Amino acid sequence: MRAGPMALTLLALAGCNQGGTGYVELKTVPVSAKVPPLFLDADRVDAKAGVTLLRQAVGTAKLQAEGADGKVLLCHVVVKKNRITTVTLSPMERPPRCQCERASGGEGAASRTCIG
Repeated sequence: MRAGPMALTLLALAGCNQGGTGYVELKTVPVSAKVPPLFLDADRVDAKAGVTLLRQAVGTAKLQAEGADGKVLLCHVVVKKNRITTVTLSPMERPPRCQCERASGGEGAASRTCIG
């Protein structure tokens, strides 16, 4: 009988750490630049020139821009619970480029990861 309540307590504690939301802050430089259509995973982002703050589920998301040949991967964004991950976009460059305040990986879009 003692194992039942203990198991329920452990399951309840394990459930507290899963899920949650964090934030992704998208900055465009220069502010006057036209921002191409952006996608965070499969969701279209209504990004405006300047700063856009998005609420996102915890985990790693792909930031993509729509181009002539379809979606182009800009970078991966690691979203942490109750944290803001800031990504600066340079839409004037071809293809647009991510610049991360905190990053891991290489220079290529496929390996660039922004960390919150």
